[in-house]
Amino acid sequence: MEHRGPFVVACLGGLLAGLDTSVNIAFPAITAAFAIDVSQIQWVVVSFVLTYSVLLLPAGRLADRIGHGRVTVIGITLQGFAFVACALAPSFPLFLLARVSQGGAMALILGAAPALVTLSVNEERQPRALGVYSMFSAVGLALGAPVGGMLLQIWDWPSVYFFRVPYMIILLGIALASGLHRRPSKITHQPLDLLGAATLAGGLGLTLFVASRGLTWGWATPRTATLGCVALIVLGVFCFVEKRAELPLLELSLFRRPGFGQANLLNALANASMFSLWFLGPYLLVDIRGHGSISGGLILGIAPTTTAGAAWVAGWLTNRLGLRALTRFGLASLGIGLIIFSRADAGTHLVVLVVALSLVGIGLGSFQVPNMSFVMASIPRSQQGVAGGMTQMVRTSGVVAGLAVWNTAFVGFRDRQARSLGLEDLSAPEIFVPTFAKVIGLAGLLALVGILLTVGVSFDNRFRPAPRDEK
Repeated sequence: MEHRGPFVVACLGGLLAGLDTSVNIAFPAITAAFAIDVSQIQWVVVSFVLTYSVLLLPAGRLADRIGHGRVTVIGITLQGFAFVACALAPSFPLFLLARVSQGGAMALILGAAPALVTLSVNEERQPRALGVYSMFSAVGLALGAPVGGMLLQIWDWPSVYFFRVPYMIILLGIALASGLHRRPSKITHQPLDLLGAATLAGGLGLTLFVASRGLTWGWATPRTATLGCVALIVLGVFCFVEKRAELPLLELSLFRRPGFGQANLLNALANASMFSLWFLGPYLLVDIRGHGSISGGLILGIAPTTTAGAAWVAGWLTNRLGLRALTRFGLASLGIGLIIFSRADAGTHLVVLVVALSLVGIGLGSFQVPNMSFVMASIPRSQQGVAGGMTQMVRTSGVVAGLAVWNTAFVGFRDRQARSLGLEDLSAPEIFVPTFAKVIGLAGLLALVGILLTVGVSFDNRFRPAPRDEK
């Protein structure tokens, strides 16, 4: 390992991001505390994920310009304050505002973290290093739910934020001890593409916002159609600006590289499918099956635990089996696992849940490492911040888009089921279980459809290191 300090900070930063799943297991408690409808809980996710998804690429470019370590230190500091603000929020709107600030801070951390990983090792070891980074992220996911459940048994939902404040202090200490706050020896003085950043944030943010509100407003209403058109226009302006920028935020010519566009599409698709589990899984385990917060968190934690192991193994296998084989295997395992999990109800044996969640986790871990390796290697090493921001942006955009789709499908299937049974209690098991089966089943089918997108696609089947620079 050439630069162990930055690599450790990056991995711990990835683990930090995964710990936010402690909030997911607290969804029922947050819903009750603020007296909101289940459908409104999506804003806890959207406010956070939408914010950092639109800022990831600008954060990566900023890190390339002023130093990946310096951006990481700033993000860690701001994140600590954001956790306190979330925990102390007296109302749901202020809680969402604090989540927005948390998302901005997370964008700085995650926008720089993959670059810290790839630039800390030689090119040939990048897949293994990214495998370790993905493993830490998955460990965070695995720890988040059970730790959150344990804290909810002791205290109320603010504890899922307070417990991360000491972690931030320790992480900041490691970052400072590693010298990440120092000015890098090589720094570019080229101007930031502010217009590109603004149009990307506006276009992508508005697109995801419309996707998340389409159900409430109605997909065919003038407001939805108008804002959707505005979002497309702003994204068109972004493309126009990038083609003419001296140093664009994103080189659009990358999408002409064989497999680059498909790799990013698959990244969004896989994470959209996966998030159906985090969105509806807690309600099945806690409300339908009667598991407590701790046991429910431990059961959900099976998926990210197996993701961690699969990511570590995939880091070693990427150079041996090739990108395409691991990608297909990962999507197949993810899809099959979700379909099995979709059949779960109050009487399903725990072994079936363990098998299903293990398949889901193995699939995601096997998919993420070759996918990230391919995208990171497509962009010069001098722009690894942009590369890392790109992978994280696409991943989180898939999460937000998936949440909007699954929430829309859930409400639609739920209302139809309620009308057919003549029931008014929308939370009744007779309504929830069939609705859950349809939504999670669709998510599984979506992952399997992703395999078809790899047919005929000329991915570089063997990992090729990123070019040193582009003139």
